[in-house]
Amino acid sequence: MTPLGYQALITRYGLQCPPLVQVFVLSPKTGLVKHTVAADGSERTEIPRNRYSGSTDTVAHLTFALKRERLNLTVLAALFSHPEAVQSVQDWLQATPSSIYARIAGHLAKWLCGARFDFVLPPGAQRVSILDESEYIVAPAEPDPQFGVLNNLLGSPAFCPVVRKTETLNTLLALDLRGKVTQAISRIDPEVLIRAVDYLYLSETRSTFSIEKEIPDNQRAARFRQLLETAGEPGLVTEDQLCGWQNQIMSSYASEASYRTQQNWLSRSGRLRNIADYIPPSPEYVHRMMDGVAKVAKLGADNLIDPAIAAACAAFGFVFVHPFMDGNGRLHRFLIHHILRQSGYTPAGVVLPISARMLKSLDRYSKLLKSYSAPRTALLDYVLDDDSGTLLIRSSQPLWLYASFDATDICEFLLACVAQCVEEDLAQEVKYLEAFDRAKTRLEAWLDMPQPQLSLLIRLIVQGNGELSERKRKRFDTMSETSLARAEEVVSDEFADYISMFGANLD
Repeated sequence: MTPLGYQALITRYGLQCPPLVQVFVLSPKTGLVKHTVAADGSERTEIPRNRYSGSTDTVAHLTFALKRERLNLTVLAALFSHPEAVQSVQDWLQATPSSIYARIAGHLAKWLCGARFDFVLPPGAQRVSILDESEYIVAPAEPDPQFGVLNNLLGSPAFCPVVRKTETLNTLLALDLRGKVTQAISRIDPEVLIRAVDYLYLSETRSTFSIEKEIPDNQRAARFRQLLETAGEPGLVTEDQLCGWQNQIMSSYASEASYRTQQNWLSRSGRLRNIADYIPPSPEYVHRMMDGVAKVAKLGADNLIDPAIAAACAAFGFVFVHPFMDGNGRLHRFLIHHILRQSGYTPAGVVLPISARMLKSLDRYSKLLKSYSAPRTALLDYVLDDDSGTLLIRSSQPLWLYASFDATDICEFLLACVAQCVEEDLAQEVKYLEAFDRAKTRLEAWLDMPQPQLSLLIRLIVQGNGELSERKRKRFDTMSETSLARAEEVVSDEFADYISMFGANLD
């Protein structure tokens, strides 16, 4: 089988790129195109020789890639770092100056790598967009007069996520989650909403630490909650602002005054401490990449693209850059709330328990993080001594290795989390509080018990799906069996709908 498109270019130029998820090859056989999808989601398309008329030079493979494959800016940036490939584009432009794909290639070589071309756009040449908005999430276009190209990519050359409009993503976007958030909140009694929001803040705070496998003390938890409450302040996401947030949630000895100036890495504790799970980009790239993250965040804050899409791209991009030595994970999840609130997607003072949802889908969340980190780290030749805290990277560590990624799965994941927060978590808490108030009122009519003890009694009965276990009954040894049975009956009655919908899930 002969590779085509991006895979052929990777092979020909020896490009240092993560493995392609989608590969095209030329089959020596004739017949029909064969498309297979592996268990890991990778795709392989075999094109029979009778259905391919192109040549095998750089221009032919570039044309095939731009015309038939998903846009892969990592491969293109790696390719255009080779003068020979740039010269091939120059020759292509001279031979067919009106070619759409030649002009796109010329623009991307210039935009990604600073390549220069001797080229003047022919009169009447059709203007063309980089991304087809029926297939991709696009930003407002920035024109390149030299090539007649409209650059509608989401970020900058140093940070540019790509989001495809898959059937799943389109379905999630069609749910109008932003409208559902507004409608759900408008239907809740203001006093109940205040109490529900208090629980959601608590849930989000606990969950973001649980993802990091940390149990914070009350002060650390309170600082993170205070940060959540201030999310959505207007303005660009800047280094000073991020440092302020990092300082707010970290201990004084771990606070930082700027983005990192040294190489960091992530590795698991215990055995194999000489293996890195992730080696983030070199510190020399951090500022440029974070400027790109801020640009994407602003697209969402200004509602130029769906804010949840922008939040997913910017927040995951932030943790991929890893601009601080510590605190990146919590800030990455906080950034989601900040962008959603900046855009008005979530109202001021309201927080969705997105980290709680991530915690419930921790395997998928971890897989998404690893889908970016693992293939890039695997390309690096390094020596790590975690005990002494030293890392030597012996291979090249180019910016284009980190600058772009396909964020489609990430966006689908975050939108699904938002949908579950609105349709399940918020509804569950409101329903619980309403049932709690009714049960409490009925119990207080005949049961003389301190409020904390009464609340505990209700909660434990609900946890038991309407019954108290023998062990838990001992916590209320001052009550008679008759009173306990009556309390169970009242709580079961008021929480019947809640238990049938949500079970005893009170986490």
